[in-house]
Amino acid sequence: MKYLYIIIFTILIGCADTNQSILKTDDELSSNIKMLYEKYENNDFEVSQYYIDDVITRINNTEITGFENLTAGFKAHHDMLYNNIELKDLYVHTNYFASGEIWTNAWLTWTGTGKTTGKEYSNRAHFDYKWENGKIVVVQGYFDESIEKMEIAAYTEAQNQNQE
Repeated sequence: MKYLYIIIFTILIGCADTNQSILKTDDELSSNIKMLYEKYENNDFEVSQYYIDDVITRINNTEITGFENLTAGFKAHHDMLYNNIELKDLYVHTNYFASGEIWTNAWLTWTGTGKTTGKEYSNRAHFDYKWENGKIVVVQGYFDESIEKMEIAAYTEAQNQNQE
């Protein structure tokens, strides 16, 4: 019987997975991402302390380097392309991987009204944020770009007509 307990104990110890990752929804990094989305909605881009200067941003198959380039795109949403921007159904969690990598994931529905077309848009999106030393080093976004392409085309055409 003594050997049976030793065997069971050995099996339990051997089966314990010490290479586990942790997922959190109420941690500081998840809260920071939620706050960054609130700031985006409010057209407030005084958030450089959360990003490294040369942050890499990948939107679908396009790569952008630098915090200034990232925020220029966000600002264009408010300044040139859309009114009434809202983020709905936001869900955020952060993965603390056993390897030491930390990624925050966000899912949301972006809505807005085209400034040029007047069309109301709704677009599901997913974003990933890689953290190093408490700052975002990589942003990856996945969403249907057709809405943005339509509004940019309408804006560009309107600008060209105004210059003629």
